[in-house]
Formats: sequence, structure tokens, C-alpha cells
Amino acid sequence: MLRALKYILGHRARHDILSLLQHLSKPAPEVLFAAGSQVDLQWVIPAYEAATKRGLRCAFAGPGLRVPQGAVYYDISMHVLRFFRAPLFATATTGLTPARMPRRSARRVAVLHSLVSMHMVYPAGTFDGYTDIFCCGEHHVDEVKAMNRHYNVTGRRPVLIGYGKSERLETTRPAAAVVRGDGGRHVLIGPSWGPGNILETMGAALIARLLDEGYRVTLRPHPSFFIFGDQQIRPLVESFLAHPGFCLESSVEESAALWTADLMIADYSGFAMEFAFMRGKPVLYVNVPPKVLNPGWQALGPVPLELTVREHIGVVVAPEVDAVITGLVDLQGNSARWPGAIERVRERHWANFGHFGEACAQELVRMLGEVRQ
Repeated sequence: MLRALKYILGHRARHDILSLLQHLSKPAPEVLFAAGSQVDLQWVIPAYEAATKRGLRCAFAGPGLRVPQGAVYYDISMHVLRFFRAPLFATATTGLTPARMPRRSARRVAVLHSLVSMHMVYPAGTFDGYTDIFCCGEHHVDEVKAMNRHYNVTGRRPVLIGYGKSERLETTRPAAAVVRGDGGRHVLIGPSWGPGNILETMGAALIARLLDEGYRVTLRPHPSFFIFGDQQIRPLVESFLAHPGFCLESSVEESAALWTADLMIADYSGFAMEFAFMRGKPVLYVNVPPKVLNPGWQALGPVPLELTVREHIGVVVAPEVDAVITGLVDLQGNSARWPGAIERVRERHWANFGHFGEACAQELVRMLGEVRQ
């Protein structure tokens, strides 16, 4: 109650009301893209760019976003979305309940913001209220169908579209090969968020050993570490930031190490798949417990991609520092075998690679035509 009262009496409420009145005074956009944070926005920007090229009237909504130049934007709190008008609503932000989605939107689209499973790493009910799920690959299509059957959901449609981050990642690729003096020994560590992750189980010991072995180390934790897990990040930063071979990368910003690292160490993160599929380079997976936010996932049927893909795009080792070092040496010694194998896996699990924006815009145009009939 106190929190609600502070909002009602505060600047944010006045700003939301003014933004809503501004929205209601103009013709409604045909597509409303919403994002709860700048991180979530990057997954829908390619769709926005392709949709506007096709002539669709689009707008953005969300708090404190940096949107493309010239875009219509409403700086609002996410709970004000329900009052906005648009026949099509699309977001990559999870955690929106049906009551917080635009009430007048005939189609409500979830744009998946990770290649990992929907039914294990998200709580049950995360995708309630959506009429359409834009799936990254066939594994997501299977998961949506399984959730629909298990929870007796009708009218929620899986659509094979692709992964919205691919075009954004491609814009950050260096124009020329980076000349380095580390002898191909640059390791990117990308832990997922959750109990038992690699930072929690072996972070300090692993980084210290890698640096002692002459590796250059870039640590890029999941965004939740900076929001909820400061007690895990701060000691590592304080211990190693002064070391010339160590770098901490913010997961809110684009990754330079994605393009410069030779190898990656991960557990179950979607970023590990991005690294493998964008670079054709293998991932060393540390076999810690998987991230599970839906304890009943096994009843749905499909086995999550992050569990099955590891042996096909890298190697899996025990959560022991010696095992990690041995695994890295093995991967470097067999580097030629990986690009072709990884590409074949990518073709099955990342649809419309490099063409997400156009595939998304094409489907939005089709959906808008259905709504107008």
C-alpha cells in the first residue's frame, strides 16, 4: 500500500499520465513494441526496423528506453501498458501478467529473448495471456505445443520466426580480424543466473588458475548478477580487476569478447549458444545443476535444448578446475572439427538466421490483415 501511495503522489505517476494522454491524443500505432528494460529492447529492434520499412505504424513503450532515432516512444511504467491502444502488441520482456497487457490489442506477441527452453527456465504461467509466441527454433514450437496441451490452453499459437538478437549481434562484428598477442588463449566466461552456477561453485579458483596458466579472461555474467548477485560479483572484481589479463564485461552492453574470444566457458546460458552459433567456435560446459524455475517441467515432455545441445557444440566437464583446464586444451587441439558441426546444429535450432527482422515483419503484416478483416 505504501509503495502504491508513493507512486500515486510521485513524479513517475504524473509522467505516466502525461505520456498516456499524449498517446490517446494521436492515432493508435498498428504495432506497439514494449520493453521493461534496455536489455529487452534489443530483441525487438530488428522487427521494428523491418516493420517500419513495410509501412507499419509502430511505437515503443517502456521506462527509460533508448529507442532508434525518429521512433515514436512513450516513456511509461509497464503497468500503464494496459491503457494503451494498438491492434498488435509485441514484447520480449517476461513477467507481464495478462492484466498488465494492452486490453485493446487483438494479438499479443511474446518475442522470445533466449534460445534456451521456455518450460524449464521460466516459471509456469510466464507466457499466459499471449496469443502468439515467436519461436527461435523448432524446439520452442514443440515446447509451446506441449504447454498448450498440458495446461489446456487454446488459441496460443507458436510461430517459427527466429532469434531477434542475431542482426544486432552482427552489427558489432569487427570489420577486420583483431590482431592480438595472446596466442589464441582468450577465454570468455559466461555463467547463467541461479543456484550452483559456475561463479558460485568455482569462480575465484577458476579465474585464478586460468590467469596463472597464461589465459586472458573476460567475465560476462548474466544481467541478474548485477541486479541480485552483487555478493558474488564484487569479490571477483576486487580480486582480479587489477590483473592485466582480466576483464569484466557488462551484460547490459554489447559484447566485444563475443568476437575476440577463442573459447567460452559456460554452464547453461543462452549466451553460450550465441557464441557457438555466431562464431562457429566450441563451448566448454561445466556440469553444474541446471537452472530450473518450473519444477514440473518434466511432465510437459520435451527435453530442454540447453541440456541436449552441450555435447554437440562443445564438451561437458566436471565442476573441477583441473577438468576445465584439460578440456580447454582438448578443444584447442581439435578446433578444426567444430565449425561444420556447430553450423548443422544451428540450422535446427535457430530459424531464419540473420533474417529475423524480415520474418517478423512479414508475420506482423499478415496478423494485422487478419485483425482488420
